[in-house]
Amino acid sequence: MLKNFIFKNKKPLIAAFLVILIIFYIDHRINLNKLHDITYAADYYMTSGVFNTHKLYKVDSYNLKFSSNDESILFVSGIESKSPHKTITYKLTMLRNSSGIWKLKHIEQANPLN
Repeated sequence: MLKNFIFKNKKPLIAAFLVILIIFYIDHRINLNKLHDITYAADYYMTSGVFNTHKLYKVDSYNLKFSSNDESILFVSGIESKSPHKTITYKLTMLRNSSGIWKLKHIEQANPLN
């Protein structure tokens, strides 16, 4: 039954697959364009990802400690996504690649004295 449905309706299924593929591509390109901004990049790397062990529910503040053309050290404070949802601060080392996109190089929990 399902096999007959798929073989009879190939064109609409292929068109739907192509539309979904184009939507994912456009979303990816928009995200890459936004990653040129360091605050968006820090927010993106800290609040997204299934396997992110340092995931935050929400970023409350950014504090830029050092910045050069291609490297920055940023302190990010926010609410943890895991219970009991305490406020935590991370030290992010971010690098800018040749196309201007910020990538996360290193992350560590910040010392409260910093």
